[in-house]
Amino acid sequence: MGLTAESTLLVASLGRATNAALIEAARLVDGRIPAVEVRLDALLEAPDLPALREAFRGRTLLATLRSRDEGGRFGGTEAAAAALLGAALDAGFDLVDVELARAGEGLFGFPGERVVVSAHDVAGLPDDLEERSARMLGTCARYVKVVAMTRGLDDALRALRLQASGERGRFAAFGMGEAGLVTRVLSPYLGAALSFGAALPGEATAPGQLLAADLLDVYAVGRPRRVDGLFALLGSRVSHSFSPAIHNAVFESLSSGALYVPVALESLREELPRLREALAGLGVPLRGASVTIPFKEEASALAGGPAGSVANTLLFGTDGAVTGANTDRDALLGAIPRAPESGAALVLGAGGLARAAVEALRDRGWSVDVAARSPERAAALAAACGVRAISNPAASGLPYGVIVNATPLGLDASDPLPCDAALLSSGVLAVDAPYRPGGTAFSHEAIRRGARLVDGFTLLLSQAVGQSALFTGRQADAATLAARLPARIRSLFEVNP
Repeated sequence: MGLTAESTLLVASLGRATNAALIEAARLVDGRIPAVEVRLDALLEAPDLPALREAFRGRTLLATLRSRDEGGRFGGTEAAAAALLGAALDAGFDLVDVELARAGEGLFGFPGERVVVSAHDVAGLPDDLEERSARMLGTCARYVKVVAMTRGLDDALRALRLQASGERGRFAAFGMGEAGLVTRVLSPYLGAALSFGAALPGEATAPGQLLAADLLDVYAVGRPRRVDGLFALLGSRVSHSFSPAIHNAVFESLSSGALYVPVALESLREELPRLREALAGLGVPLRGASVTIPFKEEASALAGGPAGSVANTLLFGTDGAVTGANTDRDALLGAIPRAPESGAALVLGAGGLARAAVEALRDRGWSVDVAARSPERAAALAAACGVRAISNPAASGLPYGVIVNATPLGLDASDPLPCDAALLSSGVLAVDAPYRPGGTAFSHEAIRRGARLVDGFTLLLSQAVGQSALFTGRQADAATLAARLPARIRSLFEVNP
């Protein structure tokens, strides 16, 4: 039958400094999201509770006064907290968040059916997490919410097991931070009563909080979709990725029972077996994965690939077999033309994607130079692929016809260019692997100087074509994949220099 997150109440969390700003935001919050949490602790003025209730008319409205001890800004007394939350109930708020540590099992005397009793640990998962959860479930609160900072995969798996063992329809347990992303996605499928997401882009109220609209559109939280298996994005940094949006759009269009989730790891070799075992035990076996920085060489080794090879895709058979593939190389081959006579190309970086770029360029007949922040790694890659490593591309004197940015530089807005800007001259084909909404510094400079650009989102879609075929057995093209994305997500990747 599979698991579903249809019964989870999706809550858009909103924290702004003034009543006017909160009331303005009421018009901007996605109308499909049934509930809104107003973080009263974020206000820098006294809350106008009746006006806030009126602004969010038609939605379930939750008042939260998160204390400093639990990651918020409220530093008042227990009596002050009780008075303000009580006033919110009197003003017509449907629910109030009551911290167990402040109110105890008495919940300030509020009617239980209007209370979310909560505990947030910003230091990490406490040793008594399970006992604390049982104590909270013993109160009369309508909902029980347990949240902690997750410091790694084992913390995330512990939170998921706790959710699976909790009271369905009443209990919600998940983690904060990068490692907690997978819990925010999967807890609803394991029976979480509540799921919290940022009400608006760029306005997360907790570390690792996803956009509420993405929980709805990408992960089907609060929608009738059944899941019987998983695919995952495995890497050390996965929160920025739009791969879940692409692959989940494909899975849903095919009425597949698969869900694609982000999973942050510290070691692929050590943690992947534990991840697979845990997910199988939770009823959602891991069928395959996309692999990103820094695990592509490790992924190839796990799949039995030759030394030095890379894989960005893993498939897991029911018999325990692991097979690997590299769709990055195919995507790059599709972007790079055949070399003219004496054509020179430059690859920036020395990781798995850089190796795929070197191999693609070499296959297209280009003479390839490699430059990286680590000269040793650049030399090792060059030696393995039979190309040249250089330390200063700007001093090479070569008119590079293709420049591939295969570094992570560009994922953050503050990242510098990965090469001298003068190399990006008119007519150069600039291939930019990193991607971020609005484009990277490399993309902006390439456009400004008249270079021809293949941006990171285009590459992402191109490599996803191959992965999608491996995951589903169905062939699609990049335009089809892009068309299946929510328009809100497609619009993010218009490069604006």
